Amino acid sequence: MKEIIKWLRTVEHLASEVYTLAASFYDDDPKFKKFLEHTAEDEAWHYHVMGSAAEFIASEPEIIPPIAVDGKTRDRINSYFLDMKNGVENKTISKAELIEKIVTAELSEWNDIFIYVVNSLKEKSSEFKYPAARIQAHIKEIVYYLEKIENRPQALEKIKQLPPLWIENILIVDDDPMITDLIKALLNRSGNIDLAHNGSEALKLIEEKFYKLIISDIDMPIMDGLAFYQEAVEQFPTLSNRFIFMTGDPSPERERFFKENRLSYLAKPMDIQELRDESARILLLK
Repeated sequence: MKEIIKWLRTVEHLASEVYTLAASFYDDDPKFKKFLEHTAEDEAWHYHVMGSAAEFIASEPEIIPPIAVDGKTRDRINSYFLDMKNGVENKTISKAELIEKIVTAELSEWNDIFIYVVNSLKEKSSEFKYPAARIQAHIKEIVYYLEKIENRPQALEKIKQLPPLWIENILIVDDDPMITDLIKALLNRSGNIDLAHNGSEALKLIEEKFYKLIISDIDMPIMDGLAFYQEAVEQFPTLSNRFIFMTGDPSPERERFFKENRLSYLAKPMDIQELRDESARILLLK
């Protein structure tokens, strides 16, 4: 396992360097540049995660992995990034070709082995549960960007089918069961979805698990959505940017509350794509 982690660190470092370099060549395409920069930042963070993994493994009994990374596999995966680097530096690679190579790299054994290591570690130490969630967000961010561009790479569907490292928890809060069921159906591929019918029920749920996204109505019996938000962030401050509010009455007072707390809200009737896009944005937050 130690050798695998050492190799993964080398690949993550190389990937971060190549994506950072590529970003510097795309000043004329701000969205692609930002995508490359974010991907480079993620790979740099993965490098540090593997550093923590190396420290953890050093203090544990030796783990014998079921596979070893042979020289041909190492050379092939390294070549993905070296080809990208040479193509960018010599201006011999198009944007479409660069995207294809990025997706090919993400679909390689590099990703499969990384998933194996992280899953092994998260079972042994809770320290690696959060990295698993963030690595899953990294894959989702790549998919989200690729779905928005023209001439999507052929391998996009394959990368969408990668086994999840972490399944996000989503909470939907509304006193109308028809609304909660509808939103659950619209977002059913985004994670594990729990339902609550007022703020009081929702508070009990957030005490039991972390929710990456909370979609809440405002006007509800027992405890309304704004009171629920205030109680929730008082107990768990990290939830402050995880909310999307739904309202049929976007009054000036409510809009002021949303603005002061930098909160997202959607006016009813909500546009389906807007709901999905805003939900994806919050799920991608690290």
